[in-house]
Amino acid sequence: MSTHEEAVADIKKAKSVLDADVVPASKKFFTHTSVSMIKSGVRIAAGLALAGGGWLEMNPYLQAAGVLLVVAEVLGIAEELV
Repeated sequence: MSTHEEAVADIKKAKSVLDADVVPASKKFFTHTSVSMIKSGVRIAAGLALAGGGWLEMNPYLQAAGVLLVVAEVLGIAEELV
């Protein structure tokens, strides 16, 4: 049987190996914030397309839906940054 000290040394060694494999957040290509901003950009483009289609069709409901989608997404971006 191993002693307590040997067990502790083995655990510390295993922990150091696991810690070495972790990629720091600054080195990741896609972070949570960057992916969230890309999604928000797509949603804003969709809202603008919806609102633009509403203006072409002179449909106030589509216009309002598009504008509200853009406003909600801008608020979501503000929430993400705070």
